[in-house]
Amino acid sequence: MRRVAGLLRAVNVGGRKVLMADLRQVVSQAGFEAPQTLLASGNVLFGTTLSAAETARTLEATILKALGVATDVMVRDHGDLAAVIAANPFPDIAKSRPNGLAAIFLSGEPQQELDCLKTACIAGEDVRSGPGCLYVWFPNGLGNSRLSNAILERRLSVRATARNWNTVARLEAALARPFSP
Repeated sequence: MRRVAGLLRAVNVGGRKVLMADLRQVVSQAGFEAPQTLLASGNVLFGTTLSAAETARTLEATILKALGVATDVMVRDHGDLAAVIAANPFPDIAKSRPNGLAAIFLSGEPQQELDCLKTACIAGEDVRSGPGCLYVWFPNGLGNSRLSNAILERRLSVRATARNWNTVARLEAALARPFSP
């Protein structure tokens, strides 16, 4: 059994409320081991023997049935998150302004080149490709950018969920710890 992180897309924003206690209960009911949540932004850590794709499908269906919330789930293990951290093209920013740097986890490969995002990068945003993610530097903060998740998804034809660099680091550190259900 391996421990993974399930990253829920677009929960606890825009009225799509999911209580973390409910999420832990749903993950447990779906047959996954020792669920723990991190922050209140849709991050759940748990043990599974299923593939990432099977785990995501199972969670999406169970969350919809139990909580009535349709959401995408991006599943990443420790190796995935360690690779994201190692490949970070903005290491200085990760140290000095981690809340302005996001890893945007993708459900698959983008169907367009990243150049299609340039017209939405009007506040100095810098977008780079990474392993299963995009790195986006938001010099004026995520909340002040026109480069929204909806624009990313529409232009790249892929589902996405963003986590700031502090959260990425916390998820990776949590998955690095030995797992015992």
